[in-house]
Amino acid sequence: MNRASMNVVVLYNPIAGAGKAGAAAQRIGEAVDQAGRHVVLAETRIDAADDWLDGQLAEAGALVVVGGDGAVRLAAEPAIRTQTPLYHFPSGTENLFSREFGMDRRVQTLLRALERNEPRLVDVGVVNGRTFLLMVSVGYDAEVVHDLAGRRGSSISHWSYLGPSIRQLRAWRPSRLAVTVDGERIDLGRQGAVVVANSRQYAWRLDPAQRAVMSDGLLDVLFFPMASKAQLVSWVIKCRLRRHLADRRLVYKRGRVIEIGGDRPPRYQLDGDPPSTADNPPGVEPASTQLQISVRPGVLPVLAP
Repeated sequence: MNRASMNVVVLYNPIAGAGKAGAAAQRIGEAVDQAGRHVVLAETRIDAADDWLDGQLAEAGALVVVGGDGAVRLAAEPAIRTQTPLYHFPSGTENLFSREFGMDRRVQTLLRALERNEPRLVDVGVVNGRTFLLMVSVGYDAEVVHDLAGRRGSSISHWSYLGPSIRQLRAWRPSRLAVTVDGERIDLGRQGAVVVANSRQYAWRLDPAQRAVMSDGLLDVLFFPMASKAQLVSWVIKCRLRRHLADRRLVYKRGRVIEIGGDRPPRYQLDGDPPSTADNPPGVEPASTQLQISVRPGVLPVLAP
């Protein structure tokens, strides 16, 4: 084992888990240090990660992200650039990335993954120049995410979504979307909502894209036709009960290039957050009238247990 592989960077979001991520990072650092590896603790920052994280990862054998899915997305591009295996120690609200790979809050699970050192390469998605790991969606859930982001404090919990969910259920109206997958139009001019998934995991255990695989070089696209709030509620119940795939109205496709437009500029969420300038690579100005989504196959090394 060379010197670089002995180094572990523990990146943590100080506000994740109602501020508990910092204490978890300290506990992880102590355990990893006792296992004979050099540990560097680093807090997430809002400025470009290539200015502060890439250099640390260049001398590291693993990156442990302590936080939620947003922190993992922030760390993904530096991990790709430096090809540093990434491990998610879940300390956020949903923790979908860690759920996908069987990562948990036990330090022993992390130590086992470090000892095995068998990273696997997985796909990432890009929407208008912004990286995502799990999903992009346009519809009611995206509006809830934007509503919450405009009102959230320093940390959130599942209860934080209650108010935005109720407000948006009152205000939301389905859009008429134009969705193409590898050049094929799939919406047929209907109103509805769309999910573009790289992972089968989704908030509230709805998991609409149950066939998604993060290493197949494809994105799973689901178009849910709906013209009313009652139909929205019906689709949510069907997803929760795992019955939506049997509904013939659902359009389920796989592809590499997806475009989404509509009767108004689509507002979207990625990995449970609204898009922000921090997600943009330098020099990229995201389009506002149409979403351009694609996949980058096998670029992110993940240190699965």
